[in-house]
Amino acid sequence: MPTRTLRAPALALLLSVLLSLLGCAHDVHARYPSTPAEATGQVELMFTAVASSVTVVVNGQLVVHGARTERIVITGVPTGYAEVSVAAGTGEKQVRVWVEAERATTVPLGAADEAPLSAVRAFAMSLATVALYALLR
Repeated sequence: MPTRTLRAPALALLLSVLLSLLGCAHDVHARYPSTPAEATGQVELMFTAVASSVTVVVNGQLVVHGARTERIVITGVPTGYAEVSVAAGTGEKQVRVWVEAERATTVPLGAADEAPLSAVRAFAMSLATVALYALLR
């Protein structure tokens, strides 16, 4: 009988950890397809909160697609002006930024509403929390 009571909390804990890992946002690192001879710099996109379904295009080149993140670092961007287009959730923004070789160019962005899938994720997390609580009681 003790093994059975030990398995239920362990299973609930494992389920909770797996669901929380699915909902985590991580920094995204991407590389612009530049040539080795070009002088390049770095562009950082910083969202005010976690953004879902983030797609980034730099100078017409797709560098990020479908990410869930608060920060994107793009290296290898040619120096000079760069056209950056960002679509996140239901919002979209286009900016022209100056890129230098010796420093990162940071672009702050407001986080758009998260995609409908995040509502499902939040509901699953709530159910997992209730199940964990019930199994531990």
